[in-house]
This record gives sequence, C-alpha cells and structure tokens, in this order.
Amino acid sequence: MTKRSNRSSSRINITTSLRLKPSGETRTILPDSISSFSHFFDATKGQLQCYSNACSRTIDEFLNGRNCTVFVYGQTGSGKTHTLFGPPNSFHSNTLNNDATEAFQNIKIPVSWGAFPRIVLSLLSKSKISSGITATAVEIYMDNCYDLMRDGQKIAVAGFGRSRKVSGRGSFLETSEVRRDSAGKWIPPRTLVEKPANEGYEMRGAKSLILTDVHTLLEFMSVVEATRTSKSHKLNERSSRSHCVITLSVPAISNAKYMCVDLAGSERIMKTGTIDNELKAAEARNINTSLTSLGRCINALASGNPSAFVPYRDSVLTMLLKQSLGGSCYTSVIITGTEDATMHSETMSSIQFGMRCSRVSNKEQAAIAQMKRESDREEVKSELLAELRVIDEEIESLVATGRSGGLNMDFPNSLRQSFSENMRKYHHHKSSLSICKQQIKSGQRGLEKARQYEESQVKNLQGILLRSMTTGVYTDPCSRYIKIVQRRIDILSTLRGMNVDVASVPNIEVPLTLVHLARGYEG
Repeated sequence: MTKRSNRSSSRINITTSLRLKPSGETRTILPDSISSFSHFFDATKGQLQCYSNACSRTIDEFLNGRNCTVFVYGQTGSGKTHTLFGPPNSFHSNTLNNDATEAFQNIKIPVSWGAFPRIVLSLLSKSKISSGITATAVEIYMDNCYDLMRDGQKIAVAGFGRSRKVSGRGSFLETSEVRRDSAGKWIPPRTLVEKPANEGYEMRGAKSLILTDVHTLLEFMSVVEATRTSKSHKLNERSSRSHCVITLSVPAISNAKYMCVDLAGSERIMKTGTIDNELKAAEARNINTSLTSLGRCINALASGNPSAFVPYRDSVLTMLLKQSLGGSCYTSVIITGTEDATMHSETMSSIQFGMRCSRVSNKEQAAIAQMKRESDREEVKSELLAELRVIDEEIESLVATGRSGGLNMDFPNSLRQSFSENMRKYHHHKSSLSICKQQIKSGQRGLEKARQYEESQVKNLQGILLRSMTTGVYTDPCSRYIKIVQRRIDILSTLRGMNVDVASVPNIEVPLTLVHLARGYEG
C-alpha cells in the first residue's frame, strides 16, 4: 500500500475545463459525465473566471521551473480563439484607450481579453521577472510549421534526446565506431547512445520577441492576428485554418517553457460548405488528420499501459505537444463546445476527448529532477557561448567553401546587381504588405488600394526572382548551413533572455531559398 501511494503522489493529472458557447432556442442535453471536468463554464462565466480557474495555477508552476501548457480544443466556431486570445481586432493600438474597462494586475485591459494576454500580464507582474518574457509564435498549416514573426517563413521541427531523427528502420544512430566489451564481445550501436533524461521536439530558428509590458504584448499579438491563416465558411466567419503555438520562456530564471496552443477546429466539410472548394477541403482534411493524431496519442496515454506506443511522430502538432502530454509538464486543457442542439454530436465528441485527457497523468518527480539540473544558470550560459563560437567557425568554413549559397560570381556583375536589387525590393514590399494588413485588421480604413498594390508588387517580384534563380545566378545554401543558422538564432534569443550582452554579435538571418519563394504568397 505504501509503495502505491508513493507512486501516485509522483504524478499529476491533466486539468480539464469545459466551456460552452450559448445558442438559440434549442439546447443540447449534456451528459452526467461532465462532472469529471475540473471546471465548467457556462454562458454566465466571463473571460476572467475562465483564466482564474483554468490557468492561474500555471503561473507559479512555471516560475518554479516546470514546463506548462494551456491548449483549447473543440469544433469550429465553438470559441477556442475567443477563449485563448479574445474576439477579433482586440489588440490594435486604440484598445487600451477605448475598450479598457477591467482592472487586471493593476493594468486597465478590455474585459474581452482571453487567457493568453492575462497569462503574460500575470507573469510580468511578478518580481522575479525583470528582463521580460521571450515569446515565439508559429502556426502549423497543412502539417508544416511557419514562423508568424517572420511573415510565415517555413521553419524546421526537430527532435532532441531520444526523439532526434534516426536512420534506418531501427531506433539506433549510425556510427562508424566499433566497440567491444572486456570479453571482446561486440557492443551494438543502440547501447552506445546515452539515454538523456529530457527528450522531445522543438522549433528551430523561430524569431523571438521580448515582452516587457502591455504595449509590447499588443504589438506581438497584432502580428500574430494579422499573419495567421484564417478563412470564412458557413459555421464561422473567421475560422482559423491552422494550429497556433505560442511559446513563452524566461531564460534568466529557468529553461522552462510555457506553451499556449490554439488548435484549429474539427469540422465536417458538409456542414461548413467547404466540400466544393479544393483548398478549403484540403485544409479541413489536414486539420482533422492532425487532431485525429492527437486523439490517438491521448488514447494511448489514457490506457494506463506504461509500455503502450504513443504515436507522437504522426503529425507536427503531436511532436510539439509531446512534452505536454505524459511528460513532466503541468497541462491545462480547455474544451469548448456549443449548446446548439444541431451541433450535439460535435459537442459530445469534444467532451469525450476532454474526459480522456483527464485520465492522462504527468510525472511530477521528473519535473523536480529537471529543476535541479537547470539550477546552475552560469553553466548554461558558458555552454551556449561555447556552442555559439563553434557554430560561427563552422559558418565561416561553409562561407569560404561556397556552401552558404548566395550570388554566383561567375555571372556578369550587372545580373548580380539586378538580382540583389530585386531581392531588396521584394523584402521591402513584403514588409510593407504585412504592416498594411495589420493596420487594416486594426480597423484603419482607406488602405485597400495600398494592400492591393503591395500584394501585386510582391507577386511580380516573386516571379522575377524565381526565374532568376532557375538561371543559376543565385544558389541555395546547403541544408547544414540552414540548420546551424537556425540553431544560432535560438542561442542568441536564449542569451538575450538571460541578460547576456550580445549586441556586438552580428545577426545572420535564415536565407530565402527557392523552395520557400515558390510556396507563393497566400494572402
């Protein structure tokens, strides 16, 4: 009996909450099983109550060094984005002047703001955080990861620890080294790989911003709202067509990550009317496929079988959520549904998903051990600085050998200058277009012609650059160069968050490649 109680005390269940969107006359009948949810929010509960009950505990857990995750799940149009962020156009510059009626953490904010801005403001109010919060934002669209802070540039999702990519059908790494034990017996490669205590997947090269006050929060969220892919259909005028993952960290305190995930809504294409639109139907299929992968992971974790296989690698979404499900993370899941009786089956499906989540437990002792390993901040700084020096040396070597890509010096100077000028114009108009879209979404009028002009310039220059690249005047960098540049960006971002002076270190951006340019402007 004693052993069993010790085992259970070292685990903590995922916290689940249910929030229902009000409907018209006909209301769905809820099952008695909703009592298994930690919290229930009906139409009378506001954004503050939802945050206080479902998310407030994560603040202290995060500051104590534990990874935390809040994600919202539900059918399309059930209020996921509203719950996590707030209604559309909630983060323009006039918000604090005209709509701020609620006092939250001694700051006047709109009462409609969701959980994420309240999480950020709660963290900034703590005395521990003096250097700000490092924030990144990506979207998972059509099972690819795109950086919202870089106007939707595609980035890599790579594994670390035992989750790193391996070769062949087995789970061991390639090695040219042959080892034998004291008896001369061959040691298989699998045993040469040390099993690290920490493993998972992470985004490589995502651009980060430092959030220091409510104004930097507004700037960050306005970019996220303007850049994220969204379209309209019968059930939702502003339907998110991608999963949005925002990651917060405070490197000066610990290596813990706080993830806020706004999942795209599950949908039936017959009800949404997207069956006749090939692109929207493909988006719906990808959304439903990734949510199905998430459901399979939850089913495996909730089975109670410690040896059950959990298919994290089935989708990019489940890769990023690996550390949040069944690991050492404190996770809060908010299920959103609707009281509308016509959506009864979709609401019941979401509720069943939440009930399965409540049966998943994370390892508490692993988190405590992780906090102890991360206690020495100076050691982490020295390791990052040493890795940065090694990366810079490798970059110099790749540049010297011509593997970093760039202009082909065998072409005439006039062609090289023309390509460089077109590339400069492309980035200029792309940036202007992004700013114009943000201003339009913030409510400014009279900018539609400017948006159309910038969009036409981007498309024209994109075509010119693509044709030039096919002639060989510009060559793509090797994959190794892109990988280490992405890692370099991550290191500099972490060092800035740890208050390390890296102002003299030159920035190297991930180069624009032919594949990324050919993706096309998606509007």
